[in-house]
Amino acid sequence: MGMEVVVGMLIAWAAGKARRAGRGLNGLTDHALELTTQRLWEVVDAKLGRDPAIQRLVTESQQHGDATPSARTRAETALQEAADRDPRFAAALEAIVAWRASDGVSTAATEPPSTSIHAGGAVITGPNFGEINATTKIINKVVQNPLISVIVIVLVLVAAFFGIRALTASSGGGEKGGSAAMVGSWKTSGSSSTKVFGEDGRCSGFYYNNGAPLDIGGPMTCTISSTPDADDRYTLVVTQSPNEATYKVAFDTADHAQVYSSTGQKIYEIDRS
Repeated sequence: MGMEVVVGMLIAWAAGKARRAGRGLNGLTDHALELTTQRLWEVVDAKLGRDPAIQRLVTESQQHGDATPSARTRAETALQEAADRDPRFAAALEAIVAWRASDGVSTAATEPPSTSIHAGGAVITGPNFGEINATTKIINKVVQNPLISVIVIVLVLVAAFFGIRALTASSGGGEKGGSAAMVGSWKTSGSSSTKVFGEDGRCSGFYYNNGAPLDIGGPMTCTISSTPDADDRYTLVVTQSPNEATYKVAFDTADHAQVYSSTGQKIYEIDRS
């Protein structure tokens, strides 16, 4: 599954494109598109709602109706890393992307998860919005009877609610690194100045040039990868337009880390203040 499709659906949700009649995305149109992108956002929000890359994607889409290539790439990376780490999250994304809807009748194919709701011969499984299997007879009844359509939608939303709760419960901390570990105030050894990494991705003091801190004024944003590389170092990207730099962060403990340049040269050490 390409994460660019997921990112495109998130942009559609954030920009309000799902409410524009006559517009389609990956086979989805109108009301079905709105429902599907909303479900996608609920799953992503439960897992990565505080991830700076996702927040930036949503903010740009809400403000401009689209996101920059840089924001798209970072969001795709964050989603892929989370999916690689959490198979249940990956299955939920794949199930929603596989969803196809037309005139209120939806079908999708994915592996059945652990819980399910049985309704009128159809099987609606959760928490991954798994599969809706229905015979041709049931499909015809749904098309002919709007009340059945409403009941099916309600059941799907109920399954979504409990699925999101399960995902939220299983996506807790425990990681040594990542954005959650970086949030807070930090100080370098022998310095009284404070570096701040905010929950919304805004930061200060993290941009370095030629081994020394540099602040040209204006907002500074930081994003850090959810998983480490082969050297057990996390990728930190610091942006203060038009400047942008990439660093590597190695956590010795939850309150102490070493920061390296993109070429592997150690720049400084930080302690949580």
